[in-house]
Amino acid sequence: MKRFFFALPLFVVLLIGYWAWPFFGLRALAAALQTHNAAALNELVDFEYLRRYLTAQIIATYLHITGRDNKLGPFRALVPAVGASIVDPWVSQIINPENLIELLQGGTIQSELGSISIKTRELPNFTLSNAWKVWISSYYGLGSFSISLPTDGEAVEQFRLRMQLLDWHWKLTGIDLPERLRDQVARELAKKHP
Repeated sequence: MKRFFFALPLFVVLLIGYWAWPFFGLRALAAALQTHNAAALNELVDFEYLRRYLTAQIIATYLHITGRDNKLGPFRALVPAVGASIVDPWVSQIINPENLIELLQGGTIQSELGSISIKTRELPNFTLSNAWKVWISSYYGLGSFSISLPTDGEAVEQFRLRMQLLDWHWKLTGIDLPERLRDQVARELAKKHP
């Protein structure tokens, strides 16, 4: 019985620690963005994962908008490789430290597929005053964490930051773009590659 009373508080402390841990990574990401520190951003973002994640999003939206997603059949497995060759130049233009800083601070980036902007404010810090709102906007998995931002925004305007635990550090590995922005980029891509 004594072991139970010792184990329960330890379990609660570990659970709270795991719940708060990603926010330290999010806070470090916010600090790197505020100071425009590209070197720190390189440590906090896995750009390869992020490029692949955005590429897959844009390809899926492009196929849906053009009506080609239903026509692929057994060739569906080839889509990421073929589509990546079309989308990769655009994604590489967008996803680099300087443009990511601009994008995540609410700025606008000019690209060959038009202007890209995400409505955001500062990334949230974990404080007691906003803990509930931030927790409701977040999702935890085993080694993964995501948060919808801005936390008080409408769902159609929110984007989602996805972080993974890589080498015992929380790193940004994906951004779910708002539906409006995904559609805009996919339509521009469809004009260039009908």
